[in-house]
Amino acid sequence: MILKGLKRNALKKNVESHIEKHESKAKQVTEINSLAVLIDASKSVNILSVVKLANALGVKSDRLKIMGYKEDQKEIADDQDAAYYNDKSFGVGGTIKGSSLNDFISKEYDVLINFYAESRLELDYIAAASRAKFKVGFSTIDHRINDLIIGTPSEDINLFIAELKKYLKILQII
Repeated sequence: MILKGLKRNALKKNVESHIEKHESKAKQVTEINSLAVLIDASKSVNILSVVKLANALGVKSDRLKIMGYKEDQKEIADDQDAAYYNDKSFGVGGTIKGSSLNDFISKEYDVLINFYAESRLELDYIAAASRAKFKVGFSTIDHRINDLIIGTPSEDINLFIAELKKYLKILQII
């Protein structure tokens, strides 16, 4: 219990640190060549919806990376569609243990879509730490993490896609 508390406090500090250091690189994005999507895999998320989203944005499936957080999973295994992490992917000091998670954070994607509606420390940390140039998310999570906030219900994927495309066209990204 004490170690869990220490880990949570370290993650909170790391989230705040990444948010303070965050400089938007949105102006560097003129088209979307690579897309990363961060999902809460503890909830039912249809991976095909995420692939549909990527297709709607003109991103090829080989340039799409999906990372999912699974709460209360003893063992996690990546599959062909996505990579996953859990609470054990973080050390006591808030360090990241998993190589696939480190790769996800360190790669500079054109756009990161934080496709989760309920703020969770483990998801917020990865979203804040990501080196993506342009970050998009729902209005129900910390506004400081994302460059663009979409105020649609998380259950309505079609509305989210329509709104995202509309704003990316306005910003002349697609």
